[in-house]
Amino acid sequence: MNNPLRFWRTGAVAVVLAALGGAGFADDASAVEERSLQRLVSPYDVDETVHRIENSARHLGVSVFGCFEQHGGGASVARERTVAGGTRVVVLESSEGGTPVLMAAGNAADREGGAFELPLGIRVRPGSDGRAEVWLEAGAAQPGGLQGLELDLAALDKVVRDALQA
Repeated sequence: MNNPLRFWRTGAVAVVLAALGGAGFADDASAVEERSLQRLVSPYDVDETVHRIENSARHLGVSVFGCFEQHGGGASVARERTVAGGTRVVVLESSEGGTPVLMAAGNAADREGGAFELPLGIRVRPGSDGRAEVWLEAGAAQPGGLQGLELDLAALDKVVRDALQA
């Protein structure tokens, strides 16, 4: 998201769930390019990948805000194990507290995929071969006006890369 209308940090699970419920998950190349997403393939399944991401974050001193299950049109606090075909979203906390939420400029109804983004959200979903796909924001494309977010995105990248090492 290059020019967000609003940016804030929240400690409210309800706000994060609302953001996840309104944020779609697109696979097409234009949506990935527009949102500056990275796709990584984990050598593990969804549950093991989520577990390793959470452990990596804690090991590196990054707080986990929560783990949520994202499904068509909504989100909920993730259960112990993911449902088949479900996407899990591990949301990290900002070093400044809470987790950032970005709201897109313009009419939300005109934007495919919703109007909200969680830049410190790591989406983990099943791949076609049983391994998990991990999707996260690419830090370099974030606007410079969001103080502190660059450092948080660098930590997010390190957490994921450490977790995916075999």
